[in-house]
Parts: sequence; structure tokens; C-alpha cells
Amino acid sequence: MPQEPKPIRVALIGAGGIARSHARAYAAQPERCRLVAVADIAAGKADNLAAGFRCQAFSDVDAMLEQVHPDAVSVCTPPTAHLSCVRAAVERGIAVLCEKPLSHDLRTAGEMVAIAGQAHVLLMTALCHRFHGPMMQLKAMIDAGKLGQPLHFHNRFAFRFKGVENTWFVVPEISGGGILIDTLVHSIDLFRYLIGEVSAVSAHVSTTLPIAVEDSAVVMLRSVGGASGVCSCSWVSPPGQAVVQVFGSEGTATIDYNSSGAQLCYRTAGDSDWVTVPYDGPDRFVNETAHFLECVAEGKHPRVDGSEGARVIAIIDAAYRAAANGTVEPVQA
Repeated sequence: MPQEPKPIRVALIGAGGIARSHARAYAAQPERCRLVAVADIAAGKADNLAAGFRCQAFSDVDAMLEQVHPDAVSVCTPPTAHLSCVRAAVERGIAVLCEKPLSHDLRTAGEMVAIAGQAHVLLMTALCHRFHGPMMQLKAMIDAGKLGQPLHFHNRFAFRFKGVENTWFVVPEISGGGILIDTLVHSIDLFRYLIGEVSAVSAHVSTTLPIAVEDSAVVMLRSVGGASGVCSCSWVSPPGQAVVQVFGSEGTATIDYNSSGAQLCYRTAGDSDWVTVPYDGPDRFVNETAHFLECVAEGKHPRVDGSEGARVIAIIDAAYRAAANGTVEPVQA
């Protein structure tokens, strides 16, 4: 009889809040994988997370990779550390799911993609909102032409980030910027996913907190096909909002993350009322890690590879230039 495939052995690099989301997602799939180790330079954080998931803890990434040699890792460190972590894993032939933003700058993002490509090792960017169940339903609806031609995209991700001024998020040498690179990275990726490739960008950023980076931003996007998008985000506007809307020539669709179930609602030209599309599947982190594990197990190419993550960084780079110069910046193909 054929043997059952062995669970994929996964390790976490970084033990902060997003690492805990990855850990829970992996733990929800015991038939696919087993969490074997956590590494963080803050040994206490690694110990705490590892204890909750009954795996080994390390304070040194190289030591963990050498001693445990997992099949795959999730890189959940601050952005400036992504390159060294990805390189350490790729050099050992270990598949990588790297948290967003792929890197803190465009040059480093390109280097990460090149390293993985030359080694023929899987590198996936963790842009989790693509894997939100209702978002995948919306993508299928657009692709099927149910909304007609997509004309306009609107997104707002806003909340109050209490204590952000005391975190690495506001240290540009670590983060690469403020909320634009931290949060609008998702917005730009969703525009590309739902509407199409970006050809030009303009932006405005502002800061109300005593920090060195922007805490609010608005980005305007134009697609290669002529559709437009407005994306806004803020760390300082309670109670916050998380909504994605697509307006097409034959209908409109919206996903409000703050509504019950964050379900997809739409209304076409022929509908008398809004229609809600039910979704009762896994959350976006489980869907994202399940896709990653499937790619590892079956040798598939990930839907959001390193190049996709680097492309978003290129658009963010153009947005920062546009905000600084008051210009509309082209984004090279």
C-alpha cells in the first residue's frame, strides 16, 4: 500500500503577533504540516510562542535551520531582516513564505527574488487578503464578467494603532516607511489582483503623531486598462474601517470586513436589491498557508510569488516619490 505523505515540517522565524497568526493557521492543518520550531532574537518571545505550540525554541536563526532543517519556514520578522532570513533558508533549500512587505526597499526585494530564483527555491509573499474567502469569490465574479468592465476600485484600511510610536513600525531604517508600506501594501496588491496591473500612481501622506513616518496616506492608482483606484489608510482614525469596493459597468460589489462574516455583497444592473454571497470556509491565514503548503508538497508555483511582492514594492516606491514631489509617477512594466 502507498504510504501516506509525511506532514511538512514548518518553522517560524520571528515570534511577534503575525507569527502567532501563522502558527495558528499551521496548527489548524495537522494533516498537512507540523510546526517544529520558532526562532527569535528575543529568546523569551520564542520560548513563549514555542511553548504554546509544543515545538522547539531558538534565539538564533542559523542554529535553528541547521539543527532542525525544516521543509519550509514563515519569515515573520520586521522587513529589514527579511533578506538575511530568506537567504539563510534558501541556501539550505528550504521553501519560504515571507511576510509583507517583501522588503523595506526595492533593491533588497529584487535581491531576494534573484536569490530564490537562482537557487530554484520556492519564495511566496504573504499578502493574505488575496486569500480572504469573500475576496476570492469577488475575483471569480469579476473574472466571470458579472460586474461588467471594472471601472473603479475603492479601499480603506484604517484603525487606531495604540502605542505605534513605541514600535519598530515607525523606524524607517527597519520598516522602510510608515503606514503606506505597512498597510497600503495590501491595498495595492488587491487592486492588482482584482482590477489589473498598475501603470501610474499619485499619493499624499500625512503625519499627526510625533513620529518620523506617515501615519495616514491616500494613493490613487491607474491600471493599464484605464480603471482607477483610490486607497486610503490610517493608524489614527478610530473607530476604523476595512472595506473593499469594486464598481463595474454592470454592477457594484463590496466587502466590509467589519460586518458580520465580512461577506461579499453585490448588486448588478438587473437586481432589485443587494445579494449576499455566503462564505463559511477557513480564514485568510489558513487559506494562505494551505496554498503555500500545497506548493511545497506538489512543487507548484505560488499564486503570489516573490516577484509579485517585489512588484508591489515598486509601486510603493513610486507612491513615495509621487507624495514627495506632488507628481503622478509612471510605474514601469
